[in-house]
Amino acid sequence: MLSPLNVASHLERMAAQHPTQVAIHAPLGRVNADGPTEHRAITFLELNANSDAIAHGLASIGIARGTRTALMVPPTPDFFALTFALFKVGAVPILIDPGMGVKNLGKCLAEAEPEAFIGIAKAHVARRVLGWARKTLRTTVNVGQWRFYCHTSLERLRTLGHARGAHSIPESEATEPAAILFTSGSTGVAKGVVYTHGIFAAQVELLKATYGIEPGEIDLCTFPLFALFGPALGMTCVIPDMNASRPAQINPHKAAAQIKQFGVTNLFGSPAVIRRLGEMAEPNPPTPFPRKEGGTEPKTTDAPLQAPVLSPSPFRGGVGEGLETQPTPPSPLPEGKGEQVLGASGRTASVNERVVPAPFPSGGGGSARLSSLRRVISAGAPASATSLERFVRLLGSGVEVFTPYGATEALPVANIGSREILGETRSLTEQGRGVCVGRPVVGVDVYVIRISDEPIAEWSDSLLAAPGEVGEFVVRGPIVTRQYYNRPDATKLAKIRDPKTGDVLHRMGDVGYLDAHGRLWFCGRKSHRVVTPHGTLFTDMVEPVFNRCNLVARTALVGVTRSGVTYPVLCVELPNYRALTDHYPALREQLPTPEAIKTKLRQRAGATVHTERVTTYLLHPGTFPVDVRHNSKIFREKLAVWADKQLGPKWTPEAQA
Repeated sequence: MLSPLNVASHLERMAAQHPTQVAIHAPLGRVNADGPTEHRAITFLELNANSDAIAHGLASIGIARGTRTALMVPPTPDFFALTFALFKVGAVPILIDPGMGVKNLGKCLAEAEPEAFIGIAKAHVARRVLGWARKTLRTTVNVGQWRFYCHTSLERLRTLGHARGAHSIPESEATEPAAILFTSGSTGVAKGVVYTHGIFAAQVELLKATYGIEPGEIDLCTFPLFALFGPALGMTCVIPDMNASRPAQINPHKAAAQIKQFGVTNLFGSPAVIRRLGEMAEPNPPTPFPRKEGGTEPKTTDAPLQAPVLSPSPFRGGVGEGLETQPTPPSPLPEGKGEQVLGASGRTASVNERVVPAPFPSGGGGSARLSSLRRVISAGAPASATSLERFVRLLGSGVEVFTPYGATEALPVANIGSREILGETRSLTEQGRGVCVGRPVVGVDVYVIRISDEPIAEWSDSLLAAPGEVGEFVVRGPIVTRQYYNRPDATKLAKIRDPKTGDVLHRMGDVGYLDAHGRLWFCGRKSHRVVTPHGTLFTDMVEPVFNRCNLVARTALVGVTRSGVTYPVLCVELPNYRALTDHYPALREQLPTPEAIKTKLRQRAGATVHTERVTTYLLHPGTFPVDVRHNSKIFREKLAVWADKQLGPKWTPEAQA
């Protein structure tokens, strides 16, 4: 019986209604950046039949309803067929980012307690050598022709189920676990989020309603999990030629070639992908030298955003600044010690917004190089305005880049487009107001509560922060997950139960505020706030002010504690001067000294009442550490440890010259 709540039911529907429509275009080898590449086309009928055969095979070896199954397969046609097959038997796929490293993978698998393990040979080697989930595993499947020290192989499962026809899809309950998706661990230990069939169904409807995605569209999905929504949305998926665990290393010209070859209409990617593709609009690397900055800007007092702002207001920064994990040679500039910031402001509402997509382009698009795209969706972290500005030059008239706000535990929560960012909110971000992440999507309510690190058992309106006060975002809606798997303490910290409705609300762990227009302003992670004797500083109200300095790539605010007092320290990532001087050899004699960079930062610090207290600057020797999933979120925890070591145990701001 068809269950509309089960994601696999959408594949079955597409196979019945549009059997010849291509579900997946998979490259046969490396993609040609200069022209068309041969791809394997798999129709919805073929994908559905393949997943049916695999589902019968899975059932024959005991993988059935409720079986927790680790799936470690790269984004290939087999990944899609296996995932839908697991849904068809009612199993619970466990999906973990392989880029987080073998040690963290082992911890995640031990926590998830998989009963079955399906993966490529490399994954099975690691599993056997490192003993992953040894206590709970009872079934292993190698994705390949041979068993490879496993109980069976994917090819064997296909053979077992090949002639057995369609596999029935269990009638799923809305609250029944559908998958366990691990967070990226960018702000701590990765946690397994329990997704139910009801949550997946709600996400499908919200994506349709928010972005106006229509059947027949074509998607280049650089984030594999989003591609699983393709059948539900009636989209064809083009598999990009890239390492999904290293999105910052995507070849933009190969991606552009696939977009043009298939007339891709939708692109989903992290800020790192947006930055890399945007580089095509600016073939020569940007140089900081021709642009002159004025001296100290007039000091602002952060007038309210048409709503009362209580303490001095916030700022934005390294979360998604866009120059993420490009392997940068060590800077020729030595590390420097330097000199010290403040902030606050936020509240509640629910404003609904629907994006109306640009019409299908009739071709051309003027000078646009990616003229088939109707929309671009960038998620995982706020994309920098500079990256957006560059990227939209490649798009047709009226096409926007949307940057939805959310988390693995609740997505999507809010949405905003590049037109509003570049035309209005960017300038406010650069003044230290935070990063605008848009208005709540239809059916989702967002509240701002007073900041607390303690668990909150029950919801009450008394938790709400005052208007204009920076607080923690709390979300209610059909896309909100209810628990972490095997993490009762983490669940207790992140979830709030409403005794009146029975709803479970999710604490995002992000701080910010709501303006008079119902827009959310992100001010940073709660765990990244720097509490000083002079007030609390929020990363994304400070860093954007310094990021405007043309001698730096990006900055990150951390706290360093001495004798019980926490001091703000600004870590500074420098541009890739080696690449710059390769293009502009004459600039080798003009490279700024560490002191010149710090002088510029001091001038920039005088721009707002928040940043004027920033007096300690550390020049980082390479690129900042970032998250493994999106290559966009700065690992400030690691930077804080690095800064502490650089400054030494006897350091205090007063002790430096």
